[in-house]
Amino acid sequence: MAHQYKAGDVVTVFLLSASRELVIEGKATIRKRVADLDEQYRVEFANKPGVTYVRFVDSWGQDDPEKYVQDFNRRFAREIA
Repeated sequence: MAHQYKAGDVVTVFLLSASRELVIEGKATIRKRVADLDEQYRVEFANKPGVTYVRFVDSWGQDDPEKYVQDFNRRFAREIA
């Protein structure tokens, strides 16, 4: 999947926790695309201004992040059961 966000867009960033559950890491502003990796961006979180992180931004979870996390974790739990 190609990049679909541009610098300045605000997105929800998800993170796979140590317990292997998807969690919402927070809202972040896209600062720059990572050229060679689809859907990878340099993002900046509001609570850490001036610091950028490389994150995968999953477009499927942007409309309803809470539901996306619940659905992901439910599907993952079934796969490992």
